[in-house]
Amino acid sequence: MVRGVSVNVSDVDLLVRAQGGDHAAIGDLFERHGPDVRRSLANAIPKKFAALISIDDVMQQTYMDAFLDLAKFHARDSSAFSAWLTKLARRNLVDAMRMLRAEKRGGNRNRIEPDPTRDSCVSLFGFLGGISRTPSREAAVTESRQAIQHALAQLPNTYQEVIRRYDLEGQAIEEVARHLDRSSGAVYMLRARAHDRLAEILGSASRFFSDAP
Repeated sequence: MVRGVSVNVSDVDLLVRAQGGDHAAIGDLFERHGPDVRRSLANAIPKKFAALISIDDVMQQTYMDAFLDLAKFHARDSSAFSAWLTKLARRNLVDAMRMLRAEKRGGNRNRIEPDPTRDSCVSLFGFLGGISRTPSREAAVTESRQAIQHALAQLPNTYQEVIRRYDLEGQAIEEVARHLDRSSGAVYMLRARAHDRLAEILGSASRFFSDAP
């Protein structure tokens, strides 16, 4: 039995309930498939990073991802949810490992470095959308700043905190981690997912610029 739900209840039935807003069904799915996902990650974290990220960190982010994206998931068979959850977990771990390794090499290559000559929102906009600030687009600075602020407001609070503190204010990863009471690896996972969602909300970056070609 899983939290009082019969083992005879199929994943598809639970998903229908979960996608209809039944939080108990979501919890049942996580309890049903979480242990297998956790076991699949055994020994996946190198010892040198054991103090910076844990399997618990990965699972916590994975459950959050699944909760936020549940409406997009369409079950095909009884193993589909488990496979999806495992894919999310491995993506999170890969993202965290990549950024931790970059940091260990002497700096995160994906860091948006503070630039006193440039608005931090514009820097973040360019980082996400590949749009550079050129003389012909100076008038679009206000538009890009507004676009970022509007998109940020649509993110979960924790995602907003990570982006504001790490990307826009330039705080050190350790400082952000202390504020959120998370590990450095967990913050990097949050940041990766926050960037994904921010980019989705922004859509095609050029559409926010009135003078874009």
